[in-house]
Amino acid sequence: YFRAVWQTAALELLIEETVNENTTIRKMITTYKLRAETAEEKSQELSTKVRQGAVIRARDIRLLALSKSDREVSRAERLRVDLVLVGNELAEPGERTVYVQIIGPDGYVLANASNALFDFEGDKITFSAARQVDYQNNDLSVSLFYNGSGITSGKYRVKIYTDGNLIGSNEIILR
Repeated sequence: YFRAVWQTAALELLIEETVNENTTIRKMITTYKLRAETAEEKSQELSTKVRQGAVIRARDIRLLALSKSDREVSRAERLRVDLVLVGNELAEPGERTVYVQIIGPDGYVLANASNALFDFEGDKITFSAARQVDYQNNDLSVSLFYNGSGITSGKYRVKIYTDGNLIGSNEIILR
């Protein structure tokens, strides 16, 4: 009889120890899952920040009215947009297309062709000029030309795009 009681007590003690170990292990698993989820969230936040930091920006955006011989004039036959793509070590170096959108005083985009379109945030956007550049993570001066009609005096809005991002804009008054 004592042997059976002792074996039952030993078995109950073993079961209790196993339940306690099981509970401890489950708590540890829950803690590790929470840590893994937190690490994943932080990783995604950092990836987003790196992606945002890798966007190239444009500065010193200018719009010049030019004659056929590329002299600055008051009565323009073409427009030149000058800008600087800002150096960014986080950006991927290489070939890119820079698009410029020149919006005239009447609110319409100046365009040379009806099919002058590019993708921006899921929409087709009209552009005035485009140019391929070799970006190597350093400041890069770029000039783009619009050769078309509809150039008048007034307030123009210039928007610069590359890699699917609006990277700069400026308002300029042509006289």
